[in-house]
Amino acid sequence: MKRIAWLTIIAAMMLVGTASAAYISFSAPQTVYIGDTLEITGTTIVEGLPKPTINPGFSTEIILYRAQYMKHEIERKIITVQNDGSFSTTFETDGLEPGQYSIEIVDPTLSTFGSSSKKQQIVNLVDRSGSLKINSPGNQDFDGTLDLRGSIADLGDAGVQVRVERDGFIVYGPKYVATDKNGAFSVEVPISEGGSYEVTFSDTKGYIGDAVFVVAGTPGPTPTEAMISASSPAGRAAPAYFEVDTRSGTVKIVTSAGIDWVVEYVDEDGNLHKVNNKGMLEPETVEVAARGGLVYVKVYPMSYNDSGTVQVSASNADAVRVSQTAPGLFGDATPTPAQAAPLPAALALLALLAVVFARRG
Repeated sequence: MKRIAWLTIIAAMMLVGTASAAYISFSAPQTVYIGDTLEITGTTIVEGLPKPTINPGFSTEIILYRAQYMKHEIERKIITVQNDGSFSTTFETDGLEPGQYSIEIVDPTLSTFGSSSKKQQIVNLVDRSGSLKINSPGNQDFDGTLDLRGSIADLGDAGVQVRVERDGFIVYGPKYVATDKNGAFSVEVPISEGGSYEVTFSDTKGYIGDAVFVVAGTPGPTPTEAMISASSPAGRAAPAYFEVDTRSGTVKIVTSAGIDWVVEYVDEDGNLHKVNNKGMLEPETVEVAARGGLVYVKVYPMSYNDSGTVQVSASNADAVRVSQTAPGLFGDATPTPAQAAPLPAALALLALLAVVFARRG
């Protein structure tokens, strides 16, 4: 037993002596499909030791070589050891040829890393783009959809993931679409305009290939929704009040231009909003999410010196009308018709006498 224990200790000491100050290792996939990212993760921790064998912050290079027939450098990256002894980096494989590649960590002094370190690995890059066949035309006329039809050899009915980009922005997916037993797929992707679209195909194994489609033409003009209106004089001391009988959906309310108008409105939930984003040359515009009830609007000029007639128009509404009840909702006094003051008693008596004398005469 003692002999076994001593052998274990001696082995550990030998490991520490050869690697504790300079152990490094990394892992990468054995096979990568061209178009996918080659991810590399590494460590400087020796199993059984309490801390990394290389101080955090240590940096060196890791190189990707083409290793088919002759070794040829493709790209190199800097790796930096972190507090937990780890490091990582990536290489992009777009545009690389299929075949065998080598990943190698640079030993700065040729003796920095111990013999137990892993400093090299072979990776095979596989090109699957040849299995992708596109049947839909590369140039299409705009009709609101992008026609994607084709097949992928050896895929079967496992399904293919489709991602559509335009100008660097994803407009569809990534989303799996069905394939039949022959790997055939067909999908119409909704699009809103013409242009160049890049479509990427992948599956559970990774990247398969991509294709570019050019769509010519633009969508037709959007019909302008009819607006209904009402008008009323408005001043700073005497605002104009309206009520909009809405329909369900987004209701657009617009003032006339010519005066810098301030718009306040009370929505269907009783919440008060205030809008004054434009000047005198542009109308104020608000959009209200409505449920088909009444929205109350108050309009007045920004300047105390301005006054005029304001027209309020609304789309997605059944009616716009001047409101007599709205002022109270905004905390304003409701105008009431002036009442005639009673005549003084003496004047009333004189009037009565005049009537009496007129009858006697």
